[in-house]
Amino acid sequence: MEAGMDEQQQGAPRCGVGVVVPYDFALDHEMWRWVPEGATLHLTRTPFVETPADDGQARLISDPAMVRTAVREVLTPGPGVVAYSCTSGSFVDGAAGERALRAAVLDAGAPAAVTTAGALVTACAELGVTRLAVATPYVDDLTDLLAGFLAEHGVATVARHGLGLLGGIWQVRADDVADAVRAADHPDAQAVFVSCTNLATYDAVAGLERELGKPVLTANQVTVWAALRAVGRDAVGPGQTLVEGRPAVAAPSETPVPSETPVPSETPVPSEAPALPEPTVLRVVGAPELHKVRVRLPDESGALARLTAAVAEVGGNILSLSVHAQDAGSVVDEMLVGGPVTAERLSQVIRRRLRGSAPDTVRVTPADPHELVDTPTRALDLVAASRTPDGLREALAALLHADDVVAGPATGTHVLELTGPDGTPLVARRGWAPFTVTERARAEAFLRAGAAGPVGELLLDDGDALTATPATGAETAELATLLRTCVAGSPEATTTWTDADLRSVLLPPGGRCLLLRSRAGDLVAVAARLTAPDTGAETVVVVHPLHRRRGLGRWLRRRLTAGAPV
Repeated sequence: MEAGMDEQQQGAPRCGVGVVVPYDFALDHEMWRWVPEGATLHLTRTPFVETPADDGQARLISDPAMVRTAVREVLTPGPGVVAYSCTSGSFVDGAAGERALRAAVLDAGAPAAVTTAGALVTACAELGVTRLAVATPYVDDLTDLLAGFLAEHGVATVARHGLGLLGGIWQVRADDVADAVRAADHPDAQAVFVSCTNLATYDAVAGLERELGKPVLTANQVTVWAALRAVGRDAVGPGQTLVEGRPAVAAPSETPVPSETPVPSETPVPSEAPALPEPTVLRVVGAPELHKVRVRLPDESGALARLTAAVAEVGGNILSLSVHAQDAGSVVDEMLVGGPVTAERLSQVIRRRLRGSAPDTVRVTPADPHELVDTPTRALDLVAASRTPDGLREALAALLHADDVVAGPATGTHVLELTGPDGTPLVARRGWAPFTVTERARAEAFLRAGAAGPVGELLLDDGDALTATPATGAETAELATLLRTCVAGSPEATTTWTDADLRSVLLPPGGRCLLLRSRAGDLVAVAARLTAPDTGAETVVVVHPLHRRRGLGRWLRRRLTAGAPV
């Protein structure tokens, strides 16, 4: 075979990246500049909506149903990952909204999912950045939402500069983008982020980094970087800190540490410091300890091997292992480790093996011997113990290793908001570690196992199956999204609804409300039977524009007015 023949000619598959972009995206050529030879992009756009580039537009173009449709359209070439490439669309509803977007991409059949906002968080973690300046084309309200999203991930926005644009963002000149970056920069910022995938930034990054003396991250850059990383490829971008993998923030791990020296990652070690002797570890023969080890790792080849090697180094025995989804570029590995080793020593060696883990990346806590039962069996046992409200909360706390689970709104260091089988808000709290995406899915499945209620199914002519269930009152965000989608482009588009307004539809006094969902769980229609002393009963039906003229309204009305079981 001749030298120089490309991978495709040799029969090796090309690296494909599916990309879902907003309808007004105009910089396809810009994204391609970060793509190495042998990899390829497959782009598709969300449907057109006539609305200004504000938080309302961001929510419309990130509607899970719309995103799923777009993802399915880009799966035919067989990409190894699909990226939702819109910054505002992936941060507008906070960390929970970004997680929901990735879930929608995966639900549609993508093998892996990346979002721009999630990629930014991963890039900050990669570079050790916790203080960021942001330059955006947005109005202030939307820029504030970006700062809030970053704060949820432990990244402080120390300075910001917005251009206040409501449209035509792709027309902003490169010089104006560079000026915005300079205006946003601040001495306390470890890096500057340029938000919005519709801003051209490739040619400006390297020069601005030299000028400012710090990394400059941009929306398209972090998106392509994270997506290529998911398929085992590296982005290209000469002079760009993130792409070239150069360290951005000095960290203790950058100083070579002798392999026999255990050093806490929080303590810098001067280069001239002599090697410290191994600490004495007291071991009690016949009384091995049991530890729960929770480690956040990059989602890359070899990461788990480094972790297991660290456990083996101290004589630990891995008794169980589970992997939790975290974000686009990392996972949380949870292990039960037994053996004659202290938690402090185990944490020390793992940090040294991982080279540069942040203080909260490695957590070692005492484990309950009951946890040696495999997770599915333990979950079934807990479901059996959850037949009362108190039992349900106690069992859920045990399943999640939470400090407690309380009914109603609550605050804490790390919280997970859920809805009980009867619609009651539940909040799991713990102080030792954030909850992962996997734990949320586990908790929701656990609660569904304890839920009971009538369910009806409507089979449509094209084979689609829609399921109706009673509203619980916890669906206010979904109902708001459905209403915004239905009135987009009309005079009512500026109407806003409070949570109280939405709950009065979902839980009408003296009435009832039914929700109709697709197989994927998307809310496609709502029907509410409202009653009032002066007007009597009234039925209100709202149907998603993509599902109109299919008889859904009539079907729901009959269920409500007849009082038939759903």
